[in-house]
Amino acid sequence: MITSSVRARFRPSLALLAGAALAFAGLATTTPAVPTVPTAATALAAAGVEDDGADCAVTLPGSLPANSRLPDPFRKLDGTRISSTSQWRCRRAEIRRMAERYVYGEKPAKPATVTGTVSSTNITVNVSQNGRSASFSASVQLPTGTGPFPAVIVLGGFGADTATIRSAGAAVINYDPLAVGKEGTPRNNKQGAFYTIYGNTSGTGLLAAWAWGASRIIDVIEQSGGSILKADAVGVTGCSRYGKGAFAVGAFDQRIALTMPIESGSAGVPILRGIPGESGAQPLSSAYSEQPWLGDAFSSFTGNPNTMPL
Repeated sequence: MITSSVRARFRPSLALLAGAALAFAGLATTTPAVPTVPTAATALAAAGVEDDGADCAVTLPGSLPANSRLPDPFRKLDGTRISSTSQWRCRRAEIRRMAERYVYGEKPAKPATVTGTVSSTNITVNVSQNGRSASFSASVQLPTGTGPFPAVIVLGGFGADTATIRSAGAAVINYDPLAVGKEGTPRNNKQGAFYTIYGNTSGTGLLAAWAWGASRIIDVIEQSGGSILKADAVGVTGCSRYGKGAFAVGAFDQRIALTMPIESGSAGVPILRGIPGESGAQPLSSAYSEQPWLGDAFSSFTGNPNTMPL
């Protein structure tokens, strides 16, 4: 548990780090050791690309044997282990595809049409796909100074301290994820902009839907020409259930330069295998049933997360 006093100190500190990191985004380069998980600097090489492994062929495992230990992130689904950073792109695609299939539900690629506007106070997003259309918006608060500015997407207005983010020189994008995936709905009648496009019986959970909405905001920022906000210096933050969402946003879009989940709890950052053994942690079955945050397919893992292959 993080007490309120610790939380109050933590958010401004995190926000200061956010401003520094986002200001640095796009400037750093490094030559990492091989093999290694890509650093923040090498990850920035994919800036402008939502998913650089979209063309990788992925065959999901036919069986899911129990494993109480964490799977080796560097071992590919064919059993071989990657030996160079160039192989990480398609290994990451395997992990992403498994995360969609077994945990979150599918996060579709950019729709056929995405349009919108960016102003000093607001971002509008309009999407169309297969004859269906939906719209949503997010408010913007700029820092003092001359843009274009890095920005932090704040889910639900609840995350790292927004005043500190702005004082560090980054804009705040106030994103209401409930406009994209509404809570309080049954799994067979999900509501919001995402489900208007992909159907209210979609197996995709709210967290992936929220991540899809954040990606569409970045699409519009990219299209705006960058006179107000920098598309290649965007962070995301959220707390509690919005911390779960912030984690998903950062995991599913490589254009996010900095991900700052706070107190995300079960279905967020904590290792799913470890939750059943943690005293006081929300059980996975409870997190699955409280809201349709996780994808429908996660129901088979609520009692035994050790069979998850990621």
